[in-house]
Amino acid sequence: MNPVPPLTFNILDLGTARTTLLQIRVAGGHMRYAGHVTLPTAGMRKGAVVALEAVAGRIRSAALALERQTGTPVERVFLSLTGAQVRGLASQAGIALTSRSREVTREDARHVLDLARTMTLPDDRQILHVVPQEFVLDRQGGIHEPAGMLATRLEVRVYAITVAVGAKDNLVLAANHAGLEVEELIFAPLADAEACLATEDRYEGVAIVDAGAGSTTVLCYSQGSITHAGSVAIGGDHFTNDLAIGLSTPHAEAERIKCGFGVAMGANIGETSVIEVPNIGEQSSRQVPLRRISDCIEPRARELVRLLQVELAKAGGLGAGIVLCGGASRLPGFSDLLAEATGMPVRDAAPTLVEAMPSAFAEPEYTFSVGACYYAHRLVARQQQQPTFWDKLRAKWASLAD
Repeated sequence: MNPVPPLTFNILDLGTARTTLLQIRVAGGHMRYAGHVTLPTAGMRKGAVVALEAVAGRIRSAALALERQTGTPVERVFLSLTGAQVRGLASQAGIALTSRSREVTREDARHVLDLARTMTLPDDRQILHVVPQEFVLDRQGGIHEPAGMLATRLEVRVYAITVAVGAKDNLVLAANHAGLEVEELIFAPLADAEACLATEDRYEGVAIVDAGAGSTTVLCYSQGSITHAGSVAIGGDHFTNDLAIGLSTPHAEAERIKCGFGVAMGANIGETSVIEVPNIGEQSSRQVPLRRISDCIEPRARELVRLLQVELAKAGGLGAGIVLCGGASRLPGFSDLLAEATGMPVRDAAPTLVEAMPSAFAEPEYTFSVGACYYAHRLVARQQQQPTFWDKLRAKWASLAD
């Protein structure tokens, strides 16, 4: 018997500042890192495509580099989605089974989930994910696996994550222009949760805050289910832009200064500390008090925290606090500022790495890439377990024979 070839899948984290393409191989049910490529992004703003061919060209470059590195063609990807175009809403549906109790089947569960997906949305919005919160059997809630249980009526409560149609379609189009097919778009915090949340976190109440370069996305859990998804149109690039304007220095220099000296709270910075700051359009530089840098960044950081408080207030109790992901979350003092404002414990994401994955992926900016591996693996495994048309037909024949 010929050995079963390993399954390969690719994760594309298309951020505003950085594009990461990661390849994973699965053999015997185990995932193993195969390779990755990270390049500066071009043509993205606030998580959305603003220059299609520039984005496609960067994706194509990453795919070709990864193919050379791993020797495996890159044809299909699981693609990240962030940005201010994300909104969430709750829905529910129910069906009568029989007048007397009978066993709930997987088909029943799928049917009621399909009904819950039927919701009226504006023409410019589309459902990205529908996540079950709980099933209800004869008014008994809190059920997550109804198949095999007895009931006369089956209901489901779900949380739907919706996106702007244009923003979503342009992400897929950019990948298509690069010669890639998109397996699935994944709302970034959903993948983040796969990498760094324990079951206890989801039951006690926890918020994933993914602070990227262009925007910050939020996903909240309570009692094991999603309770809120949203986004804030502020990210790390806003800190950089404020520095560039406030210090009258080129954007690239502002980014370097932010990464090297930026802080979210400047109360403890001495008045005499200074750094060299290049001028725009001149070779010479000037000395600027270090406190000036925090004066440029801190107002924007506080604005982001205020907007996050509004999002977090929609979620209810968050006993397990806040988990920070994304590159912008690494700004020194930001977690303290958020904890002070919300009164909640705040911690950095600590992703559980895939076998052989480089230790750099343990950093908050790679949380999506790691989590998407688990998300994609679970999705593929579930698809392989679903009955085919012929399986259903054979089952029907068997029931008729009985």
